Amino acid sequence: MKTAALLTCHNRKVKTLACLKSLFGILPEVEVYLTDDGCTDGTAEMVKAEFPTVHIVEGDGSLYWSRGMLAAWMEAIAGDYDEYLWLNDDVELYPDFYAELKACCPKGDCIVSGLIEDFEKTRIIYGGYDASKQLVQATGQSQAIGWMNGNVVLVPNAVVEVIGLLDPVFVHDLGDVDYGMRAREHGISVVSTRRPIAAGYRNDVCRVRKWGTSLVERFKALNKPLGSPLGKNFYFRRKHFGLLHAIAYNANIILINLLPDWLVEKIWGDLYVDK
Repeated sequence: MKTAALLTCHNRKVKTLACLKSLFGILPEVEVYLTDDGCTDGTAEMVKAEFPTVHIVEGDGSLYWSRGMLAAWMEAIAGDYDEYLWLNDDVELYPDFYAELKACCPKGDCIVSGLIEDFEKTRIIYGGYDASKQLVQATGQSQAIGWMNGNVVLVPNAVVEVIGLLDPVFVHDLGDVDYGMRAREHGISVVSTRRPIAAGYRNDVCRVRKWGTSLVERFKALNKPLGSPLGKNFYFRRKHFGLLHAIAYNANIILINLLPDWLVEKIWGDLYVDK
């Protein structure tokens, strides 16, 4: 199989290099396309020195995850690959990761999202959520995913031929979830691995509300790429769940940002607090 690995990075060269080292140690012949999204810490230079075969795609710092991955994918698509491997640059892959991804979709007609655990191997932190929006756990069986995390994902070219690449509307968040939902809407299965295939870092920052800030600062943070921009959320939810759902969802997000900290805590407890 001819495989292209897709990554995007911004100023965490130690993690990026560790990820690439784990990848090349398992798949030495894989072609890698890495978006350097305006790094100022020398990431691109170190990658070129240690892994000279990596294709560097230049960004200006405004791409973030979804558009950074899209930029790498658009560069790779001309290579006529059989499959595409999404990688977050902060994961370290286990030796059997690729075999496990392939085993969970032997016909190569579905998307497989790998379960990721923390480095202490105490809990699953990424992979995807089931129909009840519960984080999929390692059970020894591959499971259906409703809301897909894009940390380690294998996408066959047969899927790309049906649904295309990531939606360019999304900047950072929701691009991976949207891609999985588009696949399901076209009758393409999205499944998990049976066990963890990598270790990673949990991001427990709440995107939808910031505490101890003014009303203006809260809404500014909400609508930044690393927040939960109202326009992108509306687009995503209308696309997959309809107009009324999109209106109701955004109304709820606006409400919890309008209310003061003490009242949000009284009503929702620590639901919207960084963990």
